[in-house]
Amino acid sequence: MLHALGRRAPAIVHPRVFAHAVDFSAIPALPPIDDVYITLGTTMAAAGSQRAFRAVDYEAVMATARAARAAGASRCGVVTAMGAKASSPFFYNRVKGEVERDLEKLGFTTLVIAQPSLLLGERAALQQAPRTAESLSMKLFQWADPVIPAAYRARPAVDVARALVRAVQTRSAGIFRLQGRDLDPF
Repeated sequence: MLHALGRRAPAIVHPRVFAHAVDFSAIPALPPIDDVYITLGTTMAAAGSQRAFRAVDYEAVMATARAARAAGASRCGVVTAMGAKASSPFFYNRVKGEVERDLEKLGFTTLVIAQPSLLLGERAALQQAPRTAESLSMKLFQWADPVIPAAYRARPAVDVARALVRAVQTRSAGIFRLQGRDLDPF
């Protein structure tokens, strides 16, 4: 079974998928679980402030991970960003790096961190507002893709998701980072 948490219950209809609308500042106890996949994230523009960005990209991610550990999860897959580093002078990368650092302390047997550059995908299906600058950069990335080094290539979100699931389910104990070609479709 799959339990999906979100601010709004996703419009998924499947007999083995249970969608839950939750307040990430007070996640209820989760049912027993084996694996957790955390793909929460926003942009500075959508969040409106550093504080609001941190509430999603750090606090909600960590609350989800803690709730999953309490429910028995031993394996975790999370999406952060290329350049994530807790000591980064750039706020966005620093928050992503702090999440990585603090997830490592939670004691997951297997922790897989996907670090894509730009994620490609349909935002409307996720009930997200259009992002003009992001749309333009996506078109530029797609056009220039053949000459961009693998680590910097824009990746379809579905490819990142597949790589993350595959790695969580097949890697042994440890901490793993997926970058560049690790995020290519299989």
